Amino acid sequence: MNINLVTTSEAPSVENYQNVLITEVNNVPLRGCKNVILNNSLNYLTHDQFIEVLGKVRHGGSISVTAPDIVEAASALYWGSIDTNTFSSLTSNRTQQYSVLDVKNLFEQEGYTIEIATIYDLSFHIKAHRP
Repeated sequence: MNINLVTTSEAPSVENYQNVLITEVNNVPLRGCKNVILNNSLNYLTHDQFIEVLGKVRHGGSISVTAPDIVEAASALYWGSIDTNTFSSLTSNRTQQYSVLDVKNLFEQEGYTIEIATIYDLSFHIKAHRP
């Protein structure tokens, strides 16, 4: 099973992935996923929900996360390269904020191997593999 974790039922689908609402992630079986995508949905999860999602990936599977990087956004606000409206659009109505280092450390604590960890503009992309 490949899932794309989404915040709304209107979210676009990804080829060969089944959209699963964040509110329904508990219906996905433990270790039931070969691949998981979180594309701008991580910040809508609590820490405990994110740990639960990590448990959905089977051994040999992977998880790919793209999300705003709070450190990059705060730095850009501080240095004036973004305004408060842009900063607010990246941070408001979110459950939790993360940086690429936060997510990398979390993956490693859960036994994942990092394949890719990059920052582009104000967002990060990280892909991890569960051995």
